[in-house]
Amino acid sequence: MLGFLWSLVTPIVMLTIYTIVFGLVFNARWEDRGGGNLEFAAILFSGMIVHSVFAECLTRAPTLIVGNPQYVKKIRFPLETLAWVNLSTAFFQCVISTAILLGYLVLLGAGVPWVALLAPVPLLTLLPFCLAVGWLLAAFSVYVKDLAQLTALMSTILFFMAPILYPRSALPESLQPLIALNPITYPIEEFRKLILWGDLPNWGGLFFHFFIGMVCAWCALAVFQKIRRGFADVL
Repeated sequence: MLGFLWSLVTPIVMLTIYTIVFGLVFNARWEDRGGGNLEFAAILFSGMIVHSVFAECLTRAPTLIVGNPQYVKKIRFPLETLAWVNLSTAFFQCVISTAILLGYLVLLGAGVPWVALLAPVPLLTLLPFCLAVGWLLAAFSVYVKDLAQLTALMSTILFFMAPILYPRSALPESLQPLIALNPITYPIEEFRKLILWGDLPNWGGLFFHFFIGMVCAWCALAVFQKIRRGFADVL
């Protein structure tokens, strides 16, 4: 019944819960930065915005082909575009959540730095990784049905292996490179720098992250195109 309003209601409710639980009840603070305990909710929420984009693509990927057999059997359709549709949905919700976060910062009196205009940049570096995951899982799920059961677990693992609840520096130095392998780690850190702390992005790091993502996406698309020939027989 609410339609589009659900895209607003859900992040507002979640941000309110984070503020009450982490800011007022647990009195949590971020080690690397100063600020009050209410700002921890904004830090947590900013990390979850980036994670939600990747998690949405990850969890919905196994059903892209299996859930649309009519596109495989009856008509000639560019199946690879289904991953783009999935990604556009995730990014739309990301834009709504980011706007809510900016409004929250204004209410806190923290202000919004001008470099927040560059906030889409780290999200765009995550785009090829989302496509890579979408193409690979969509293709292999046609043959391995259990992949759909694993994506929620994979999303949870990636959540706790990213600097969402804690800064990377809170980990032992031996584990920090492991966290860096998570494709959402660098976008989360750069997204926070731009929106919350007003720091300029690391352009070299963003370019490298995007380059690695493009390589992964190209390889994933090649695999998708190679094994799609058997989709119609299996479905």
